[in-house]
Amino acid sequence: MPMKLNPNIESPIVQNLSQWQEISRYLTAQGHEASACKKIETMAIASQYAMQQLNLYPQQIEQLLPLRHFELDQDLLAAIDAESPTAAQISARLRQYRHRKLVEIIYLDVVEQFPQESILLHLSDLADQLIETAVDICQRQLSAKHGEPIGEDGLPMELNIIAMGKLGGRELNFSSDIDLICCFAEDGDLGGYGQLSYQEYFSRLVRHFSKLLGEVTADGFVYRVDLRLRPWGDSGPVALSHAAMEHYYQLHGREWEQYAMVKARVLTGSTTDKTYLKSMLKPFVYRRYHDYRVFEGLAGLKDKIDLQARARGMRDNIKIGQGGIREIEFFVQALQILKGGRNQQLQSTRILHCFDALEQQAIVPESNIQLLRQAYLFLRRLENRIQMFDDQQCHDLPSDESQQTRIAITLDFDDWQALLAKLDVHRHAVSRCFKDLFKRDAESTQPGAIDANFSDDADLAQRHDSIHASGVAEPEEVNQRLEKFFKSKSWSYMSARAKQRFSLLLPRVFELLPASGKQLQLFDRLLRLFSSIAGRSVYFELLVQNQALLEKLMNLFDSSEWIAEELSLYPMLLENLIQTGGQERFDRSAIQQRLQLMLDNVSGDTELELDSLRLFKREQTLIIASAELAGEIAAVEVSRYLCELAEVVLDAVYRLSLTAIKQQYGQARCIDQGKSRVAELAVIGYGKLGGYEMHYQSDLDLIFLHNSCGDEQQSDGRKSIDNSMYFARLAQKIISMTSVLTASGKLYEIDARLRPEGNSGLLVSQVEAYLRYQLDKAWTWEHQAMVRARLVAGSLALKPDFDDIREQVLKLKRNDVDLRKDIADMRERIYLNKKPAEGDLVDLKHARGGMVDIEFLVQYWVLSRANSIGSGCLYSDNISLLNELFRLNLITSSQSQLGDIYKTYHRLLHQSVLQNQTAEIDSEIIAAETAQVLICWNESFGTREK
Repeated sequence: MPMKLNPNIESPIVQNLSQWQEISRYLTAQGHEASACKKIETMAIASQYAMQQLNLYPQQIEQLLPLRHFELDQDLLAAIDAESPTAAQISARLRQYRHRKLVEIIYLDVVEQFPQESILLHLSDLADQLIETAVDICQRQLSAKHGEPIGEDGLPMELNIIAMGKLGGRELNFSSDIDLICCFAEDGDLGGYGQLSYQEYFSRLVRHFSKLLGEVTADGFVYRVDLRLRPWGDSGPVALSHAAMEHYYQLHGREWEQYAMVKARVLTGSTTDKTYLKSMLKPFVYRRYHDYRVFEGLAGLKDKIDLQARARGMRDNIKIGQGGIREIEFFVQALQILKGGRNQQLQSTRILHCFDALEQQAIVPESNIQLLRQAYLFLRRLENRIQMFDDQQCHDLPSDESQQTRIAITLDFDDWQALLAKLDVHRHAVSRCFKDLFKRDAESTQPGAIDANFSDDADLAQRHDSIHASGVAEPEEVNQRLEKFFKSKSWSYMSARAKQRFSLLLPRVFELLPASGKQLQLFDRLLRLFSSIAGRSVYFELLVQNQALLEKLMNLFDSSEWIAEELSLYPMLLENLIQTGGQERFDRSAIQQRLQLMLDNVSGDTELELDSLRLFKREQTLIIASAELAGEIAAVEVSRYLCELAEVVLDAVYRLSLTAIKQQYGQARCIDQGKSRVAELAVIGYGKLGGYEMHYQSDLDLIFLHNSCGDEQQSDGRKSIDNSMYFARLAQKIISMTSVLTASGKLYEIDARLRPEGNSGLLVSQVEAYLRYQLDKAWTWEHQAMVRARLVAGSLALKPDFDDIREQVLKLKRNDVDLRKDIADMRERIYLNKKPAEGDLVDLKHARGGMVDIEFLVQYWVLSRANSIGSGCLYSDNISLLNELFRLNLITSSQSQLGDIYKTYHRLLHQSVLQNQTAEIDSEIIAAETAQVLICWNESFGTREK
């Protein structure tokens, strides 16, 4: 007798009662326990298709019940070959295999409750195997008749299949079409029957395997193959050579194809072919600059889909309906295309991997990512349950009540209404995230109206009146400058799209311009920026979309010529202005992590690593400058933050350089006191960097030390070199990476002349040799330089050694008369060499009573009194040293006032730098300060001779 149905599930499968009874008889005959029968019952509720297959092949139940993981039959092709089958038998074997494996996946999904990520992966792996098997079968048949295409390397050529869509992302639906693009390495001709060209051969191969997979037989089909995503669509050849593919995507690739290629995964072909295709497609998909057009492009494409969905009454379509799967895909694709060029973590074809990257790198708020991930997995599970019910490619919610009930039960809902309620929650969350990202207004998605008076062909008088009506103080001058811009080469380079966005932007500019005290200067700075971004409408798009950004930009341009010039030279920094934040913006560990993340995202691409370092340094410098202009941080804090930034960058350069050197020569090692150890390098900062006193355009004074000593001082790589050469090359690499000029400029200018013996000395000194030089040969000015010296990058293992050397040097016993004479003479030499301005204008740094006088006074006091200063208080910055000297009663109260004067000078210097001006200012502004510095100078060194 057939087994009695569970009363809770008898009603849902009443439509398939006869099929279930057959399965029930089999279960009873085999003596399966109730728990095993329950599993098959649950599977039967979820899928009519599964019941049909188990009716045909009930013995498969024996393989299902112990199933705990999914495995493909690795010998599928060999098994088919062993049977020497006919074409019909091959077709049947592939289809029957697909059915068997799909039933296994249903069981793992419904009964074993496998994670949805695994189910999607298993479906994709199955498709990969069946495609590859079909291609192998067809290619052997075709080659047996016509011959085999051979590449220039003398090896047989394979068809390259690029999987697109969800198969490309290894997140395939249960009953999905497969989107494929096919190509081959190179053109040529076969010598066999028919003398086909390679183009004809591979085209036949594509048609052959497409038919093998897609033809409907008594056993159904394997997959419906869709080739319409190929270059030129239906009108193009079904297989293209690599050269033809590259030509197409370089010259003819369309915007929607860029979006589609985010999912592209090369499925078949040699390693060389796969590497080539990835490298060829990558620049088409991922641009090195941020392209904000992606938002409008994808949003526009989504509008078309929505329109089609509404026209077809597809509100209940969970793929393309509002808040559906497509919106999640577009959300992720937009950020992939926008940021993927500089972020390898976003170049994944898998949405679930991209969710992780977007969350970990704080590109999207964690709460939004969690909502989208949960919604995506729910929608994909629901989509698969709809499709596995009858093996139909369907994305619509079912209208049949029995099917609704069965799906709800197997998804652990009490009824269909409870499932719909949960679905609505997810859809609303997705829709909100999508609209937030794309800044979409549900009521109006049209761009603002363009004022005809702000176009290039507007009447000058009418434009003048419009500018005047905005409250601009000098409308005639502004109008003339604008007219000159309209006639410039920059305007001629602008696309129609860019000109349209510019016309939208101008009225907003004129609304904000009257707030400036120097309107013409500000407008000139803006026009310079507009000229530099003329060829990239994406930046106009960015400014049009973001009113707050435009306001911030104009405020910064109004306050700083240096910032205006920096942004005009490197407009990619505009994106950085969007960011806000508090003190965490300046936290060293936070910015170090951010830089490392940027470098990890482009790891292995030297050009992008250099570019990322420069971009990061400019971004962080801009953050610091913006905060200083806003009065959020003082000049002394600015200098410290700039020094910490330089250290973070130098440390990253050091690690990149060391990695490159290790790849060539291995690790530097030596035998020290009978034991082998690693020899290491330290980077020592002098001057402004060592003294925490950098400004926005400071160079870096550096020396390099290594701690190799003893025996066998050489690297351990295949190509071994002496450690002295090893560290010289490492230092040269650091200098090169830091100072080489790229499209993003330089990181810093490096000055290494403070090393022992200057330019004639070794680039890198050994620690003990450096100490001997400082004790026996160094000049007084070299000891002065040691006052502002500290380890800034490289191995921290050398820090105790360097700190000990510095303390020994600073605490040397000195003749005070000789010391004062040496320091005064050096100061005079610098003064005569610089010839600073004196009079109505004075040079902040080099004039009498300026910054250098304070620095030399501090150096004198430290060198003459260091033995009275504790080891832990030999600071490297002037402010801390002045405070410590006064605390220990080593200088007078009036001398300690130099600290406040030095801060004032720093503030004025930064103001000059931010306006791209020299350090010369009105002498009256600092008359009291210079007088006080001169008094202190005369107290220590005597009155200078005129």
